[in-house]
Amino acid sequence: MTITWLPEVVQPIDGVKNTPQLDTVLLLRGAGHNLAQEIPEGTNDADLTPVQAIERDTAVFAESLGLKLVAAQSNIEGNLINHLHAARQYGAVVFSPGAYCFSSWSLYDAVAAIKTPVIEVHINNWHAKNDNRKSVMAAVCAGVIVGCGPVGYQMALLRAKELIDEKKRETKH
Repeated sequence: MTITWLPEVVQPIDGVKNTPQLDTVLLLRGAGHNLAQEIPEGTNDADLTPVQAIERDTAVFAESLGLKLVAAQSNIEGNLINHLHAARQYGAVVFSPGAYCFSSWSLYDAVAAIKTPVIEVHINNWHAKNDNRKSVMAAVCAGVIVGCGPVGYQMALLRAKELIDEKKRETKH
């Protein structure tokens, strides 16, 4: 089980042809998801924080589906956009944008601009918190999973696997 962490800042790759990596999924996390990413010194696997446990469980599940997982996190909207643009080489993106989903038309445009399917994930059910919240990105995502807890990431990987397999079948014909 491995997650390859990408640097927070990537350069846009407009015009660059990369080798497609259909079996690779980008796990992209937005604002606030950086908290507790590192294991404190002197601890072991049993002492993982909730964020680390989610990452581990997501990577293990991805591997069981035959998928490779790469991950990135940024609190900066522009960095998330660059990661989305760079994700054109991957089979899918599992994206947990945090509160950016409510207001970022730039992220909407970035998701709409790539052909790579994006599945939006939120651990919490923000519908229960406020009726006025609405994801502006939902309309351009291949799916939205809200309020299912950490298993939402695994649900998103299942959907990503379906979409990747569908694309592979289409390219064979």
